[in-house]
Amino acid sequence: MSVTGSSVKRVAILGGNGFTGGELYRLLKRHPYFKVDFVSSESKAGLPLDKFFVSSARQKRADGGKFQKLASLAGHYDFIFSCLPTGVLPRHIDHIAEHADYVINVSGDYRLNDQELLRQHYPESLSHPARGGSHYFIPEFSDINLEAKVINLPGCMAVATIYTLFPLLAANLIEPRVISDAKTGSSGGGKASTEHHAERAHNFRPYKVHGHRHRPEIEFALQEHLERSVELQFSVHSLDLPRGILVTSYSLLKEHASEIDVKKAFYGAYAAKPFVHYFNSKNGSYSYPMIKTTAGTNYAEVGAYVEGRNCVSIASIDNLIKGAAGQAIQAANLYSGIGEEAGLQFELEGAWP
Repeated sequence: MSVTGSSVKRVAILGGNGFTGGELYRLLKRHPYFKVDFVSSESKAGLPLDKFFVSSARQKRADGGKFQKLASLAGHYDFIFSCLPTGVLPRHIDHIAEHADYVINVSGDYRLNDQELLRQHYPESLSHPARGGSHYFIPEFSDINLEAKVINLPGCMAVATIYTLFPLLAANLIEPRVISDAKTGSSGGGKASTEHHAERAHNFRPYKVHGHRHRPEIEFALQEHLERSVELQFSVHSLDLPRGILVTSYSLLKEHASEIDVKKAFYGAYAAKPFVHYFNSKNGSYSYPMIKTTAGTNYAEVGAYVEGRNCVSIASIDNLIKGAAGQAIQAANLYSGIGEEAGLQFELEGAWP
């Protein structure tokens, strides 16, 4: 089983009716090495793809085929991108895995390996283990595991939080007690969100002060990659925005650590990462991560700011792209050996002002 080389890869999208599935279809239609041959949706089966997606609606001639039922998935695909709601993929994993070299999974299923946490947050994953194994993959930090069938990507708020903490923990600069608060736009809740527009608009409010399932995922990811245990207090707030996430993490530097050490750690972690921009100065009019400048791109902005022993590290991303669809393509690119930025370079910068 090899996916190296530059030939066109055949791919499928499962759950194409959702926000992330739509973004994947939009981005993959412009990808030079991937060709979308199957898009599933149970509710839209039979409808033409290019009449449904806003990104394709202005085409004079539809050429994207039709939505299909998941049960009709057949043939072989280099990658199957699963955007199914959390809890759905495990019920179909045996059928899906038969038809792909790799299943790139953006839902929460299979992210954790702790039995009690799975029982609490992802019971379907516990009932239907992934045959062929699974691998938690952060494009900037993880090794490629060609043996695992299911490649799990971090949740959008989880990966933004990891960006704020990874350099500090990798360089052993902070005490293991961290507070992170995440602010997210409405698309993070998916199309099935029951929150009324009147409740969200013109508002900024906490909605998960304790118990969000991204907290154990972040702790797991840092333990998995750095072998460091973190006591994380993680709270989430809703923003009056359709897309975008900004995470602020508050930590205490160890007595030996300095601001220069923090700068070196962040620069070292991200200098060679094409999709992560590190702000190495707090001076100037544009020196802090923002949602607006990452929206619509696969880029993350990260900054760390020190006063005494107090460190505040911040990251911003577009939840639907760097936190989901773009991240999934980035992962597939790396697994294909075709260049991390393929198909994602056209979005060179976010909107400003």
